[in-house]
Amino acid sequence: MKKVIYYLLGLLCFSSCETVVDLELNEGDKTLVVESYLEFSDTADVGSARVYLTESSNFNGNTSPNIISNATILINDTYVLDEDPDSLGFYVSNLPIPYLGQEKFDIDIVADIDGKEGNWTASNDFTNVPNIDSIYYVFKEAAPPFQDEGYYVKIMFEDPVDEQNFYHLTVLINDTLSFELTPGTKRSLILRDEYVNGSGLNFEVNDEPLKEGQTLKVILSSITEDTYYYYFNMYTLLTETSGIGAPPPFPLYGNLVSLNNNFPNALGNFQVRSTTVKEITVE
Repeated sequence: MKKVIYYLLGLLCFSSCETVVDLELNEGDKTLVVESYLEFSDTADVGSARVYLTESSNFNGNTSPNIISNATILINDTYVLDEDPDSLGFYVSNLPIPYLGQEKFDIDIVADIDGKEGNWTASNDFTNVPNIDSIYYVFKEAAPPFQDEGYYVKIMFEDPVDEQNFYHLTVLINDTLSFELTPGTKRSLILRDEYVNGSGLNFEVNDEPLKEGQTLKVILSSITEDTYYYYFNMYTLLTETSGIGAPPPFPLYGNLVSLNNNFPNALGNFQVRSTTVKEITVE
């Protein structure tokens, strides 16, 4: 019996020991990281652009990435984006960008990283967003563990017939973004009409229930297929590539191409959106 006890104690001590191995990874070359949007509202024929530029950082780094200031950014070789003097690294279009029926928009970025000048460009198509026909809320009783009691908002719109469409949803509650990154996020925040082409859509937009007096704003955006899969792959990498049995990580490719040999293609994505907005308050 004593031998069994000694054996179990030894096994416990052995299993409780672990060795932490810190891998020394070589620092790669710096490159550009881009967050860029060009948005057109369904209530106007002009749009606005906003871009945020940083440089790539180390895998094990624990500091904020360096911002890229004093860059030159053009939309369609015509519309200049100005850097916000109060938020360096952020660039906005101070003049409206008109929509004149063109199918595609281009962005051109010239920026310095570590004393070297690089040039990147990208294109994205304009797509029309359908109008939200109705927004309303319903009260639901609690149904543990998946549903809490409260008010859930639904929207209705008609998906266009005989064309492939991709959508992005932004939901704000009392002007605060309602977003929780989970494995299911990519199937609720971004949508495709693969199985509902030409149908009338009617679905909930909030996972957490509203209370009386709260206001919900939903922004429905039409995006391209490339942008849809950029989001889809990004959410997959962030939520489904860790843990036992998970698939290995994979590269996340955007659409910003380098025009010279100083740098590789930039990280990030340039996207063009057309948007429609609805708002409702729970009385």
